[in-house]
Amino acid sequence: MSSPTSDYLSFFLSQPRIDPMALITIFFLGLFRIAPIVAIAPFLGAKLPGAVKMGLAISLTVLFIPELIETSKSQFSFNMAFVGYGLKELLMGSILAFFATIPFYIAEGAGSLIDFMRGSSSLQVTNPVMQTQTSSIGVMFNYVLIVIFFQIGGPLFFFDAVAESFRILPIDKMIPSAFFNLSLPFWKTVMGLMTRILAISIQLAAPSLVSILMAEMFLGIANRLAPQVQIVFLGMSLKSLRGLGMLWAAWFFILQQMSKQSLIWIKHIDDILRSMSM
Repeated sequence: MSSPTSDYLSFFLSQPRIDPMALITIFFLGLFRIAPIVAIAPFLGAKLPGAVKMGLAISLTVLFIPELIETSKSQFSFNMAFVGYGLKELLMGSILAFFATIPFYIAEGAGSLIDFMRGSSSLQVTNPVMQTQTSSIGVMFNYVLIVIFFQIGGPLFFFDAVAESFRILPIDKMIPSAFFNLSLPFWKTVMGLMTRILAISIQLAAPSLVSILMAEMFLGIANRLAPQVQIVFLGMSLKSLRGLGMLWAAWFFILQQMSKQSLIWIKHIDDILRSMSM
């Protein structure tokens, strides 16, 4: 059986007469879920002008309209119920966008950790992708992850998850009250995000961190043997050089881990969304 979106035109032609007002309300409800994703997700262009983002959000919503019609069983009109469903869609879009940014926060954290251990954390620059202040290696990791993300088809996996979200929680269905129970797996996952982000960030930065810590150990031994030598000034350049050297040596491993962790996380979004339908 073909998907509702497999043949866009034939899907609409095969439908009974659709009320134009109902179609417009369905479009706007879908737009309310897509717009926060376009506005927040780093791989969709954080520095794009607002008009371009809105055009991209509208285009994506048009592509998802067959899915919206297929999963929605109610007729909508512009009333207070529409406002309530619209707020729910904005919340859902914000949640999806938040989960989409997690791999990029991990990459940024790994780069910032390397720069901190090198002693160059004072060099802070604006990350145009995440709109945050971070280190130079953090910005580089973010750019590299965006390239890897598109290479592995990450946006397609993510939009599959967005389509799955319309099936799990259609636009005409409110979030269950049980969702706000903090014992649900969804909230446990959210609360464990910080641990996961830190653990994977350390894993990506591990080669440079180990090299810098070894340099610290040998510099400490040298300082005990020759206290009259200014080891501190020698150590600053040595730690930076060793950190960058190991970053270069382990670059292939880091790229592999970025790709692997991004795919794991994007595919894990489906499980998180299913926990919201309880």
